[in-house]
Amino acid sequence: MSFDQLMPVFLSSKVSKEPPSLPFKFTGGFGMSSKDEGVLMVAQGFYAMFAQAVMFPFLARRFGCLKIFRFAVILWPLLYFLVPYTVLLPPEYHMIGICFCLAWRTTAQALTFPPNNIMLTNSAPSMLVLGAINGVAGSTASLCRAFGPTVTGFVHSKGLNMGISGLGWWITGLVCILGAIESLFMQEPKSNDSVMEVMDERGIDDDVLIDPLTIDAAIVAASRQRERSSQDLKRIFTRTEDSEGTLAVDGFLAGPLQTDQR
Repeated sequence: MSFDQLMPVFLSSKVSKEPPSLPFKFTGGFGMSSKDEGVLMVAQGFYAMFAQAVMFPFLARRFGCLKIFRFAVILWPLLYFLVPYTVLLPPEYHMIGICFCLAWRTTAQALTFPPNNIMLTNSAPSMLVLGAINGVAGSTASLCRAFGPTVTGFVHSKGLNMGISGLGWWITGLVCILGAIESLFMQEPKSNDSVMEVMDERGIDDDVLIDPLTIDAAIVAASRQRERSSQDLKRIFTRTEDSEGTLAVDGFLAGPLQTDQR
């Protein structure tokens, strides 16, 4: 979230004419116009679709969600530390540095967000509480979307006043290091079978599971059997005449009985 807030500001900042005082004290950006930024964002969006639809499924099948998640999270702090230094590249390499950083960020996002959602679902102790878990996770993510850019924007402004344009990036990188350390203690949960999980919660045996096609066939057969039973019942109706000359059918009075007088 902080990257999406800092990068457009960094790209549009004016080129600094002051000599840098390495390793940390330097300012300025690329002086990029809104049109050029828009072209970069469009290209980033197309690459994000490719990474999400092609790259992530391939790597997830080959290495598993936790490994690719951990790999991307561990490398993410390095991205935040390197981005500010792209402004110090020779002018002819500026665009190469920008595209490299955007591609890195998009790839890291594609390799962290989907695995995070998958592992969150698989780690649920019960599928009956999965909705509550996803609700809490979504609320926490929304809080970070509101809180993260606000803090990094404030730190970035203070850094510019101090002549250190990379301060916001580097502080965010320190936070990412904490997340990378935390990922080392994560364990990949086994996938849950939602049907079996609900059965275990409610004490349902495996024998009660019926294939949907079997259920449909049973309904059709029951309907036909009911029709045949109704026809047979009409043919074998038992008529008994009571003392008042009425027809009793299964204990119900069916009306006056007309009998032949012989």
